[in-house]
Amino acid sequence: MGFSSSKQSSNQQSTSSSNSNNQAYPFLQNAFGAQTGYAASGNNAIASLLGLNGDTGQNQAFENFKNSSGYNFIRDEGMKGINANNASRGLLGSGSALKALTGYNSNLANSFLNSYIGNLFNLSNAGLGAGQLLSSAGNTAQSQSNSFGTSSGKSTSLSSG
Repeated sequence: MGFSSSKQSSNQQSTSSSNSNNQAYPFLQNAFGAQTGYAASGNNAIASLLGLNGDTGQNQAFENFKNSSGYNFIRDEGMKGINANNASRGLLGSGSALKALTGYNSNLANSFLNSYIGNLFNLSNAGLGAGQLLSSAGNTAQSQSNSFGTSSGKSTSLSSG
């Protein structure tokens, strides 16, 4: 009788421990679960920018970049400034004015695109981090539950002996 009541008590403790170890997981799943999709979103956007999803995907990704990063506004304002400066010197439409516009646009696009890709990597990493957090929480709870059940089983077998 001592053995079965000890084993039943051990099983109740193991179940109770397992439930208490998993209490944080639903909260973490609710708080971070949606963020796990960011990894795929960031990776898909980067792949599209690099042309890995075809020309249509690349063109759409580049339009998304230009519309979401403030690039168009800054480009337009910079070009207005360059044109106004050249017009005031009587050089509007000259070769040096075109060279200045080309250089400005090229440098701006390079700078903004590098920053945008960096932001996409950060988005992707946030998704991976959320997934790792959830995985770790689930694994920790399972590990603690298994560890408790094993140690309880050992103490149960010792008390039965």
